[in-house]
Amino acid sequence: MRFEELQELEQRVANRDERAFEQLERAYTRLVEHFIFTKTESQGRARTLRERVFDHAWKAIENYRWQDFSFHVWILRIAREELDKQGGGPRL
Repeated sequence: MRFEELQELEQRVANRDERAFEQLERAYTRLVEHFIFTKTESQGRARTLRERVFDHAWKAIENYRWQDFSFHVWILRIAREELDKQGGGPRL
C-alpha cells in the first residue's frame, strides 16, 4: 500500500471509520504479529495477542490522533502495553 493511501486511511480512522480501520488492520497485521513474536517467541501467542491489540485499538480509537504520529507507531505502543499486561516482555 502506498504512503498516500495509508495516510488517507489514518485520517479516516481518526474519524472512527470502521472500514478504514479494517484496511489498516490488514496492512499492519504482519508487523504487529512479528513484533509480538520477537518478544514472546510463540507464534500462537503472537496471533492471540495481535487480535487483542486490534480489539483494544478499535475500542480506544478516539485516542488516536493521526497528526501526532502514524497508526503503526500507535498500534505498536498498544502491542507493547498488551505484552506488559500479559507479562510477555523479552525472555532473558
